[in-house]
Amino acid sequence: MLLVTTALSGLLAGIVPASAVPQAAPQTPPPVTRPAPVASAPVEEDEEAYDLGTVTVTGSRPRGAVDTDIEPELSLSADQIQAYGAANISELLAYLEPVTRSSQGRDGGQPVLLVNGRRISGFREIQSIPTEAIERTDILPEEVALQFGYRADQRVVNFVLKANFRSISAEAAYRAPTQGGRTTTELESTLFNIAGGNRYSVDAEYSRSSPLFESERDIERRAADLPAPLFGDPADQGAYRTLLSQSEQLQARGSIKRDLNSTTQGTLSVSLENTNTRSFNGLPGVVIDVDGVDMGTDETVFRYLDAPASLGRKTDTLTANVGTVLDGFIGEEWRWTFSGNYDRVETDTFTGRGYGVTPFQDRVNAGDPTADPFGTVALADFAALAGDTANSVSQSLGAELVLTGDLYDLPAGGISSTFKLGADTRSLDSTSVRSGITTERSQSRDRFTGSGSFTFPIADRGQGVLPFLGDLSVNFNAGYEELSDFGGLPVVGVGLNWSPIEPLSFLVSYTDEQGAPSISQLNDPIVRTFDVPVFDFRANGGRGETVFVTRTDGGNPDLDSDNRRVFKLGATLRPFDEQDFSLSSTWTVSRTDDVIAGFPTITPELEAALPERFERAEPVGNQTVGTLLSFDARALNYDSAERQDIRTGFNFSKAFGTPNPAAAGGPGMRGPGGGGGPRAGGPGGGGPRAGGPPGGGAVRFGGGGGRGRGGGMQPGQGRFNLSIYHTYRIQDEIVIRDGLPVIDLLDGGATGSRGGSPRHEIQAQGGVFRNGMGAFVNANWRDSTTVGDTLRFSNQTTINLNMFVDLGQQRSLVQRFGWLEGSRLNLGFQNIFDTRTEVSTLDGTDVPLNYQADYLDPQGRTISLTFRKILF
Repeated sequence: MLLVTTALSGLLAGIVPASAVPQAAPQTPPPVTRPAPVASAPVEEDEEAYDLGTVTVTGSRPRGAVDTDIEPELSLSADQIQAYGAANISELLAYLEPVTRSSQGRDGGQPVLLVNGRRISGFREIQSIPTEAIERTDILPEEVALQFGYRADQRVVNFVLKANFRSISAEAAYRAPTQGGRTTTELESTLFNIAGGNRYSVDAEYSRSSPLFESERDIERRAADLPAPLFGDPADQGAYRTLLSQSEQLQARGSIKRDLNSTTQGTLSVSLENTNTRSFNGLPGVVIDVDGVDMGTDETVFRYLDAPASLGRKTDTLTANVGTVLDGFIGEEWRWTFSGNYDRVETDTFTGRGYGVTPFQDRVNAGDPTADPFGTVALADFAALAGDTANSVSQSLGAELVLTGDLYDLPAGGISSTFKLGADTRSLDSTSVRSGITTERSQSRDRFTGSGSFTFPIADRGQGVLPFLGDLSVNFNAGYEELSDFGGLPVVGVGLNWSPIEPLSFLVSYTDEQGAPSISQLNDPIVRTFDVPVFDFRANGGRGETVFVTRTDGGNPDLDSDNRRVFKLGATLRPFDEQDFSLSSTWTVSRTDDVIAGFPTITPELEAALPERFERAEPVGNQTVGTLLSFDARALNYDSAERQDIRTGFNFSKAFGTPNPAAAGGPGMRGPGGGGGPRAGGPGGGGPRAGGPPGGGAVRFGGGGGRGRGGGMQPGQGRFNLSIYHTYRIQDEIVIRDGLPVIDLLDGGATGSRGGSPRHEIQAQGGVFRNGMGAFVNANWRDSTTVGDTLRFSNQTTINLNMFVDLGQQRSLVQRFGWLEGSRLNLGFQNIFDTRTEVSTLDGTDVPLNYQADYLDPQGRTISLTFRKILF
């Protein structure tokens, strides 16, 4: 990997001339010279005069901050980021998930990501950027997304990068559960360079995970858990059935960003990813009919065949992406951003169907004495069935133009506005073969979008405009999508941002939007999976039992668009000037009609609402209902869903220890975050407008520039971070079909394999870092839930621990082993106490197969060891 990275870096060296690296474009005035920060100094603000032809404007804002009047909910400096122990942006986002989660989104998706206050071409452009290159990370509310042309249903994360940075890093990781049975190996190499307004990166990554079989865990299969309760071999199916698939993944990514002139930047990114997975679904079985045959018995015989691969599944996915962003200014007030993307995903799936009994059955029927259903049988006695195949090719090509600026100056500031125009085309072509029957589908969608967002400043205490109101602004936004297959889908919203006194702020918003299903949800190829264990609540006289069925997945062309309305009221308090402490609480209420949702847990209520989705055999004997044979698990529209929750928490960070100036810049020290040394930090970066157009309208809050920052970590000191969030769910109800009873997910209803929604949930994070050593803890607790009057899911506390040491700062080690310079070692524990959700039946019977602890959480406690080295 390192050789590949080195070769590509040589290629990029030809693209980015050496003369372009140390300084910005010649049209850009040189930045004001400041001394390089020691360790992690407090964030400095740009206070420079810029010559924009005929107008000179003075700006005052932290470099790279988002141009908004809404303060960040959380701002992390370089030394605070160190306490997480993350190697790159991808890992950092995983650690930050509790504070970037949004209850306003449709499916809890990824937040909007920015770099230096600007849009990017996509996550792949930045995911491998080392954390040592980050100067500050700001997390802002969903309403800020409107300013960048997105909907207000995702939080915004802005990464402010250092002005100059250069590194090549190599990383090797090994991960395995303490129960054994599965290993994961990862190798990655990254080249990353920032020089003023220019940057480029190249990285390659390889990972491989071995399969985990049921026999490697405590999975208890009773006689009732076998696919057929008939005479046959007592085969150990667990040795041939995977809980976790074998997987292999290879990725290569590259991006380049340049200042094209004094006001315009351009970015190009490309990526290629190949993923292969393989799973096994047990031994194939055949049913031999010996009724009426003179064999001394009158019964049906079930036999397993020794051919585990014949029921396996292979999936190959190849993903390619090209993205570009052009970003510049019109005059001194207006910023424009053009972005374009092309994505192509091709997926091939092969599912084995086992063997047919016909050749052997014919011999039995003919009285062949060598065809003994009770004796030894060979695969050659049966006919291999042709497997099911599915191929899909998804492509998308899109472009967006976003224009941001102030329309008009009011006494309290300018009317900030954002306009977006976009167009894209998507297609999904799929071919599936099931039991020899070929089905072809082709669907395309052309979409045209337009939106506008306007923020009106009403009061501003700093400028003396209605100071008794504090700071007050109101936002109005509207958008429209025209889809070739769904028609017009409007969205409208209003919001209010109010800070009556300096430490306290409120955000209120309301959104009414319509959304269409993705073309994947409409047109994915049909895939059937055989012998899937599910718990049938109606079986066994209503007591329920595990049955093995055929599950159908894929696209549902009958899906409709939904209509979603969300109200949010949030408050943030920063009570201390000299402490980095904030307390926030958000109340969110949403109602969605025609909800687009994945198929939920099978319950009697669900089957009553969707009888066409289930197939049962005719009842026999004392059965009140027939055995469940199959179900259709494709996405569907619920009639409606209503949710309401309150999320409250605090963030606290503090430097500790006695400053030691002698600790700054010593041998092996690479500045904040352990990387860069003389190549990291420095003034300026990105041209004079890196943080947005200076001046123009009301004073904006910028990440890191508000109250309660509390100062940075000085040389010799350490840093402590702590955040705790509590979610209280007031309501979580769905109605599957009009006229049917409400399914209360907080009181016995369920849509997932882990029961309903927990009434209470707590997420806590804490990190400490000093002298190149640190630890980060992530703890989650969720309340117990039930499914009807049948199953109870216990509460669960999961604690993850990541400990790390920057070996380059351990001088005694470096003096003995010079190659440790610039290296770091991480030791991680996922679910360190190996806690599981315990499922019990309310009537005291045995726990169903697919609710056993090792079935719900096959890995349990996992240990990882990662070695990372920055080569320069």
